Amino acid sequence: MIHVVALGFAVLFLWAYIAFRTRFVKILKDAPRCMIKDFRENEVVKIVGTLHYVGEPLVSPLTGRACAYYEIGIYKGGNAVSPGSLRMNEKILGVEFEIDDGTGRVVVDPSIAVVCIVLDSHTSSGMLDDPTERQIAYLEAQKVKGRTWIGPKELTYREGILEEGEIVAVMGTGSREVDPHASNQGARGYRDAPATRWRMQGHKKQCLVISDKPETVGNLSEDLVGVADSPR
Repeated sequence: MIHVVALGFAVLFLWAYIAFRTRFVKILKDAPRCMIKDFRENEVVKIVGTLHYVGEPLVSPLTGRACAYYEIGIYKGGNAVSPGSLRMNEKILGVEFEIDDGTGRVVVDPSIAVVCIVLDSHTSSGMLDDPTERQIAYLEAQKVKGRTWIGPKELTYREGILEEGEIVAVMGTGSREVDPHASNQGARGYRDAPATRWRMQGHKKQCLVISDKPETVGNLSEDLVGVADSPR
């Protein structure tokens, strides 16, 4: 009985979690796009542009890809989208990155945002497919039991990332801050104002939202030609 109740709560939580993210994806999809050059401080806007790293990127645990953000879900039973699957573990991690839309750049911190991304890597392990070294290392790091006395559990792994050159949509408010990377560029007089940069953040009426889902970024591949390789 206890297991049935626990399973019921897990399914209910997963449903609420999916509904929560779906709501923000719709908000991003329906919001009009604003160019960074047209920013006004403390105004809620949506921008779409190309992602660039501002420091050392992360390495995603399951696929070893360089990224600014990753999300991993591990499911027990069936596959990640079957009704009988149960999400056993989730891990998300991100570092600051910049978005360039061709008219300007803005810094974004995914650690304080609602992030809705495409989980593009789908792998599995079980009795007929032993887990890889990366899968074993991740399970051990997360203290998830990947075996029973019979053998490996039937598990499905899903991973998504935000990486260099990817087109990303962000919604929040813009504010100016001192640019630490420009502070030592050239000689500056003591009366000169420090160089600044834009940063996207949340607002009391709208949290910071980030997504790479196609419906949120639109068809901007032609608009952003050359932005991915633009000088920084």
